[in-house]
Amino acid sequence: MQLNLKARDWHNWLSVLLVVPMLLVGFTSIFLAHKKELGLNDIDLTPYVAWLPGYGESGRRAQAPEVRSTATLTDGRVLIGTQNGLFEVVGTSAHAIPELGGDQIRDIAELPWGIVVAAKAGIWLSQDGRWQRVVAGDAWNAHRHPDGSVSVTLKDRGLVSSNDGREWSPPASLRAVLAGLPSTDMPDERVTLGKLMIDMHTGKAFLGKNAEWVWIDLLGFVWVFLGFTGLWLWWRTQTKKRDSALKRAQQAASVARITQ
Repeated sequence: MQLNLKARDWHNWLSVLLVVPMLLVGFTSIFLAHKKELGLNDIDLTPYVAWLPGYGESGRRAQAPEVRSTATLTDGRVLIGTQNGLFEVVGTSAHAIPELGGDQIRDIAELPWGIVVAAKAGIWLSQDGRWQRVVAGDAWNAHRHPDGSVSVTLKDRGLVSSNDGREWSPPASLRAVLAGLPSTDMPDERVTLGKLMIDMHTGKAFLGKNAEWVWIDLLGFVWVFLGFTGLWLWWRTQTKKRDSALKRAQQAASVARITQ
């Protein structure tokens, strides 16, 4: 009987400790399902998370630079895009571009009117040595055309192009061609076992891409509900034990006074 009580105590205390990551998974799942609507990628918390082991100085030491793209400019400079920023190499020295610090650089294209960088935070433009983000979004594949324009693929908007880096819009001719493509000519999406596992995990396999947030929200709320109710049941049990022990002590004290 004593062994069972100890095993139950171990179970209770381990459950209390593990409920913390359980609640974190639940809360973060809900936030990730709505990160676009909430603008989570635009909220910079860099100065406030340096104390976490995965960030700060220790995180930078453990993470080697990963080159994603390079470009040699007409003036001889070399731009190197990495998973955490853009670097400019002049001669034998290199320095980071502060405006793009921490951003994942996907592609670089030099145009007659400036430099375009496709990055995770959006499309960046450099003109007269000044960098600024001209389009927000998850950008990929900056491609220069013979006419001096450039096209960049955005995750949620598709292909956009510009002649000056300021105004971006979908190319009308390509959009018309794709719109007239018969559905029978569209190949089926390749589904591997790994992709199926991911889509079942996110809910896409059951509800589709546009409604997978329902699945994520549901599971997130379940985790949060189970976590809070588990804590409440544990606290109620501990309170009852405390009250029972206090009552027994008071009864024992009363009996002791009577016998005296």
